[in-house]
Order: sequence, then structure tokens, then C-alpha cells
Amino acid sequence: MTRANDLIKIRELLQRRRREILHANEGAHRELTALKDQERDPEYEENAQSELADYTLSSLMEAQRREIMLIDAALRRMDTGVFGECVDCGYEIPLDRLEALPFAIRCEEDATRHELETRGGHAAAPSL
Repeated sequence: MTRANDLIKIRELLQRRRREILHANEGAHRELTALKDQERDPEYEENAQSELADYTLSSLMEAQRREIMLIDAALRRMDTGVFGECVDCGYEIPLDRLEALPFAIRCEEDATRHELETRGGHAAAPSL
């Protein structure tokens, strides 16, 4: 299989994930709206549970929004023909990395270097 065919598969995965997120986001939005519209019990414990659920749904929706932004950026890179190229060194990012992390804009070596610089030098441990 050629790299071009592999990239088509990655595009399809990104588009499918985007649709899934939008569908899940609609459900989360409905849940959040229902929570806000619901009359709250004056008892503190129940009110605190509603606030926790509200916060959790809001956090979930924010995470979904960020993932949509990453997907859209990856799709734009595909459309402009630069998807799969490291933004630092310009070399091709290995397909196994792109399949695992389709939003990747750096090869593993440059991503590690970037993360160490961002987190404060070599003493900082890279995140998973």
C-alpha cells in the first residue's frame, strides 16, 4: 500500500472522528441545557451534584472543541499537501506515528525536543 493510500485512510479516520465528536457534542449540549433549565433543589448536596455535572459536561464540550480544531487543522494540512511533514525538520513523519496521532505536526524526535523546551529544558519529563 502506498503512502498516499495510507493518508486517504487517515483522512477518513479524521472525518469519521469529527462526525462522532459533533454527534456526541450535540448530546452533551442537550444534557447541559436540560441541567440548566431544570429547577434545582434547594438542598446543598443535590445542588452541588448538579454543579459538578454542569462542570463535567462543560469540560467535556471544551475537550471536544479542541479535538475538532486539531482535526480541522490536520484536514487543512492534507488539503494543502503538507500533512505528514514535520514543521521543524521538513522530513516525512512516519506513518505509524500519524496513524497513532493523526494531529502530529512534528516527527517524534522534534516533538520530544519541542516539549522539553516548552516544559523547561532537559530536566522536564516528556508527557505521554
